[in-house]
Amino acid sequence: MSPSKVTADRVVQVPIGGIGVAVPPQVLTTLLGSCVGMVVQDLKNQVCVLAHVVRPEGDGAGMGPGYFANLAAPRARDLALQHGADPRQLIVRMAGGGSMGGLEKTAIGRRNAAAIREATYGLGMVFGGHVAGPADGGCVLLADPARGVVEVRRLADGVLKP
Repeated sequence: MSPSKVTADRVVQVPIGGIGVAVPPQVLTTLLGSCVGMVVQDLKNQVCVLAHVVRPEGDGAGMGPGYFANLAAPRARDLALQHGADPRQLIVRMAGGGSMGGLEKTAIGRRNAAAIREATYGLGMVFGGHVAGPADGGCVLLADPARGVVEVRRLADGVLKP
């Protein structure tokens, strides 16, 4: 996705612990570190949902709809279906989960990814892979429903790198 094609009026920014949905011509973005971006897509119907997952599990009290993997997965699936996705066409891709600062001991990124795989498998969604990102975190995830593409770009010194 070239920067010249992504204009501000097309971008749906997903905050920490949030969930966003997009259909063409919109694209979804979020900033990631140790958090994991969970992308639920129907490539045929061009529907894309992005959840910014912060923790593997919880009850959701006082947090955003995408904060906990165990709650974000069914919410993301339901949003996709509400926007025209076919439940038989849903695939899940992930990005992020890098090691940030002193969080290496908790392996929160790996735990988030494992929780997403478990939750989405339980919902019957197909796992489409983990998009590689920088091991030390600090990246931007871009999901384009028109092209069915999920990209990760590294943030270095405040500048996006391919």
